[in-house]
Amino acid sequence: MKASYLSCALAALLPVLAWAQAPSRQAVPAQAPALPPAAREAVQQAQQGCQSDGYEPELCEKAIAALEAAARQHPAQIEVQLALAQAYWNRSFQERPESPSRERWQRRSTDIYQRMVDRKVADARPYYELSVREEDPAERMPLLRRAVELDPRHPRANQDLAWGLLRQGQTDEAWRVYQNHLKASPVKDRQEAQENLRFAGALARAQRPKQAAQVVETVMDQMKDERRAERCLLAQSVDPRLMEARPATKRELQELRPYCTNTEHLDRAVELEQQGRTDEAITELERQVDANPKPEETYVMLERLYMRKGQTDKAAEVTTRYLRSEPDAREKCERFQRISPRTLRAMDTATLEAVRRECARP
Repeated sequence: MKASYLSCALAALLPVLAWAQAPSRQAVPAQAPALPPAAREAVQQAQQGCQSDGYEPELCEKAIAALEAAARQHPAQIEVQLALAQAYWNRSFQERPESPSRERWQRRSTDIYQRMVDRKVADARPYYELSVREEDPAERMPLLRRAVELDPRHPRANQDLAWGLLRQGQTDEAWRVYQNHLKASPVKDRQEAQENLRFAGALARAQRPKQAAQVVETVMDQMKDERRAERCLLAQSVDPRLMEARPATKRELQELRPYCTNTEHLDRAVELEQQGRTDEAITELERQVDANPKPEETYVMLERLYMRKGQTDKAAEVTTRYLRSEPDAREKCERFQRISPRTLRAMDTATLEAVRRECARP
């Protein structure tokens, strides 16, 4: 099945293998001693060379050796232990999958986290890091509970704990924990928003439609400053029946959906442009305007293709059509900033001046 031009596949959420979580306000005990200079330098080297993205083999090997020395000299230094555990973990992926050497590196990493947990350190991070590497729910859930106790605003522990509780059938507690997650970790991008909406769907299937609707409402509110196309893609994944008791959010979702649905002609135009069939692509785009004039990309493509053909007047005409019909001032002004200078020069003065006044910054 052909993917829509405006839709994107949702990737499954993978375990976090990136650098260690940034400490939150409650993650590190206030009485933790300052890092000695050599240990601090070793941690910094690991942060530079042992990251999963941008791994530098020589620098990471040097950092690991320095961290091992610092760990022997300062065994109570939590930052050193965490840095070494993460460096071991990321180092393991330089080995072949399923190889004994990869397993050994990873075991060295988890052993450090386990020793810190066994010592009952008052820091959420080792509990959480061990939890994401633990497959047995019976072992994983106590680790997540302890991480949340130590750091109620941990960026991931509340979310993971809520999912675990939901899978165990503890729906009400899962909802309470997920509320903490929504407060502690406001949505920053569409991937996070989709993950929250996935939890909303799970709540609905668990016969908690009111709580599911509240998650949807929170997500849409946190995404209100994003571009309309982003919010439309979110709206597509929400079951409209969930929002029956929330008319304002239901209306918002209904108004968003036309901006990224019913785009068959736009999708076909994209294919035709890729094949170099510009005239046919333009025909499909004009059909898209007749069928559903909402998607902004229709006008963006039309302007580009008309300019490619040297038909500046038509590019100006279709751009003017969009600007006059766009009801959202922010969307209109952001689009106005991206219009080709050649198109702008071909547009009528009245429209240009009206849009410039509307989009003038104070």
